[in-house]
Amino acid sequence: MSPQSSIGHFRIVSKLGEGGMGAVYRASDTKLGRDVALKILPDSFIADAVRTARFAREAQVLASLNHPNIAAIYGVEERALVLELVEGRTLADRIERGAIPLEEALAIGGEIAEALEYAHERGIIHRDLKPANVKVTAEGRVKVLDFGLAKALGNEPAATDPASSPTLTMCATVAGTIIGTAAYMSPEQARGKPVDRRADIWAFGVVLFELLTGKRLFGGGGSASDAIAAVLTREPDFAALPKGTPSRVRRILELCLRKDARLRMRDMGDVRLLLDEPEWVSQSVPGAPRSAETTTKKLRLWQGIAALMTLIALGFAAWTLWPHAATAAHRITFQVSIPESPEEFEFVSLSPDGRKLVVAGHESQDVLWIRDLETLEWRQLAGTEGGGTPFWSPDSRFLAFGVRNQLKKIDLAGGPAQTLCTVSTIATGSGVWNQQGVILFGSRNFGSGGPIWKISQAGGSPEAITSVDTSRGELLHSQPAFLPDGKHFLYFRAGPPEVEGSYAGSLDSALGEQSRERILAGSFGASYVNGYLFFMRENTLMAQPFDVDRRQLRGEPVAVAGNVSTTWYNTGIFSVSPSGALAYRAGSRIGNRQLTWFDRQGKTQGTFGQPNGDVRISLSPDGTHGLVLDNPYGQADLWTLDFARGSRTRFTFSGRTPVTYGPAGVWSPDGSRIAFSTGSLLDAIYEKPSSGAGDEKELFREPNRTHFPTSWSRDGRFLLIVATNTPKTGDDVWVLPLQGDRKPVLLLGGPFNEWAATFSPDMRWIAYNSNEAGRAEVYVRPFLAEGPLGVPSLGDGKWQVSKDGGRFPRWSADGKEIFFEDTPTGTGKMAVEVKTSGAVFEYGTPHLLFRRLGGLAWDVTPDGKRFVALAPVVQQADQVPITVVLNWQAGLKK
Repeated sequence: MSPQSSIGHFRIVSKLGEGGMGAVYRASDTKLGRDVALKILPDSFIADAVRTARFAREAQVLASLNHPNIAAIYGVEERALVLELVEGRTLADRIERGAIPLEEALAIGGEIAEALEYAHERGIIHRDLKPANVKVTAEGRVKVLDFGLAKALGNEPAATDPASSPTLTMCATVAGTIIGTAAYMSPEQARGKPVDRRADIWAFGVVLFELLTGKRLFGGGGSASDAIAAVLTREPDFAALPKGTPSRVRRILELCLRKDARLRMRDMGDVRLLLDEPEWVSQSVPGAPRSAETTTKKLRLWQGIAALMTLIALGFAAWTLWPHAATAAHRITFQVSIPESPEEFEFVSLSPDGRKLVVAGHESQDVLWIRDLETLEWRQLAGTEGGGTPFWSPDSRFLAFGVRNQLKKIDLAGGPAQTLCTVSTIATGSGVWNQQGVILFGSRNFGSGGPIWKISQAGGSPEAITSVDTSRGELLHSQPAFLPDGKHFLYFRAGPPEVEGSYAGSLDSALGEQSRERILAGSFGASYVNGYLFFMRENTLMAQPFDVDRRQLRGEPVAVAGNVSTTWYNTGIFSVSPSGALAYRAGSRIGNRQLTWFDRQGKTQGTFGQPNGDVRISLSPDGTHGLVLDNPYGQADLWTLDFARGSRTRFTFSGRTPVTYGPAGVWSPDGSRIAFSTGSLLDAIYEKPSSGAGDEKELFREPNRTHFPTSWSRDGRFLLIVATNTPKTGDDVWVLPLQGDRKPVLLLGGPFNEWAATFSPDMRWIAYNSNEAGRAEVYVRPFLAEGPLGVPSLGDGKWQVSKDGGRFPRWSADGKEIFFEDTPTGTGKMAVEVKTSGAVFEYGTPHLLFRRLGGLAWDVTPDGKRFVALAPVVQQADQVPITVVLNWQAGLKK
């Protein structure tokens, strides 16, 4: 919004500030001739009709608050909340200058207590009381601001039905959801428990303490994690109160700041009375009659009951936790709801300082989402569209992330994202950043695995520092993790069981000379933090002491967290910060997908079967059947689908078909047979009747080399196959004759990677991918079944039919269109019209059909009118929260 712009009959004058719930502007009410404050809601709220409706209902509840110490809510105008404009400085500004004199502090506290008492009586709690939300006007009037976190109490009467009115943050108060500002949260609030008016009473005690001392009570200068840990574990230092503080005031603070809500002051009216009536209150109890003898007796009785309850609680805790009490001490666990998003989050990343949390999806269709743990709102990080696998600079200032074949970084203080490098046709798989400004990241080729790459934080040309050893069956290297010296690192080698696991490398080692000594076996990589290796065992996050000098494990592994989600490509959804914070997503394996049909505009046309772990889909030539590759535990089998019958039949039974970056398999032109790769190295190609009746027949084998078929010619004579990791040429396209000696012939084997080759219906052309332009593009070449030497070859001519990147081409059955996927986002389904006449090839301008999904989990029907895709199944945000553990080290002590 800019000055002089308008919302309704309100004209913007100037910007006052900005927070998690939106920006606040001074505006002129042109109808009533007064200045107001407009809180402009974020775009993400306005786009959600349910949110805006709930917001309007909540605003009606809050508008019922009419008290001289509460800033008024005038109404809702379009996308803005119209508020009373309160001039003056906040208490946070006052406290920065030091302690406030006792008499003035108590007067301010009294007016805050009156405001809260009034709201509580009407069934509304504030839930974010803090010095920044309280102002003192020039006339000395206290105004409590921003009831944006208030919620009508469900079990008490209110002006409207509070049970159906979520807070203005649209985040319901349920167990496992944190609402509030870290340093002022009550203990039950910090743990994500349901809250009532006693949360406001706690916050009032914190504010009053800070008024009197001029210092932050919890988490001064530290991270949100530090503040929450202090709230939950540290007792207030009442000795910090100024000398001469009346005993009654100390008593008020003691009663407001009881960590056990059952022992805390229960009503703001009692607090106000204790502040207002010094002649008797120092010897009374909340709510007692004004008889000195009676109040003294009740005080002693109340104190005795409180002491007894405390002893019972401590005794019960000691009985239940012994002998693990020492281990569990000061380990704090709470949950944070995840943002609403069109996709499922598969990456969680904590900043090194423990202050910020980022989440992202796999091959993201969304942007990265970031949240400062001291605030309530997630926000989309502009400039990270399509980004995934985020990782941090050591100072927590920059965030690096991958977008398809690019590695980027963004300064969180502001500014556009910067591209650090483009590496062939790979997708960034994981990354790490050391203190010396060196970045390591993993990669995945579309036909094979990639190595670990090194690049400067300033960008430039990346350098491979590991070499994928295909002779041992290695598929890829990923998940690098620096050790403390910033020179040595750990990384994960994917491959057969005898190879798979974590290894150590060094920046000083020459390419191909990294150690072959496996440090940790298993199908998950490891990360190093503060003397421990963290790794997954099934769905349990483990930690084991690690000697960084010898690069050896020590002692026994310890379970850190159970029921941690994993992905279909075998990573755990967790992040460990050196600050002492751990974040993970609880639940089962992430990545279930639903086979879904779409039209050419991307509109859903129906689904097939139940959600499962399928990751590849190929349609039969007539479109009546499908072939999918499942991946429940890292190894997979092929299944055939009969769309008419609604049946699913297992096609292979080896459980040894690893997930590759090729298709699930290819159908013969009449649909009677299927060609596929199998084995831990994918070094053999087989065919088998699509009915499942009959044995597999080996078509081709080349030991220690990964191959997979990509297309079967219409006359049944040839298979196009991709061979990966060829020395000096990378991924190459070969044609395999299915008659005679079945000796493959190289078609595309230059210095660039070529893959995803597919025959045109008339067999006169092949479309394929190449990275010769610096990114994946779709090309077409003539195919000669009988070349000059009597063997298949390519003819003269080459056409790039994609414009700004493309991959995975498919021909329509009539040969008049080529469909492919764009590469900038990986979610756009593109189409380009083609015309062929003899040796003449013509093509039009590619155009976007729709944006949805990505990768190899889609195909198009022969008539080109429908698309089928394995769409990710997104769970509701409140079902899959992120669990945050503070002081994870405490749980590792033996």
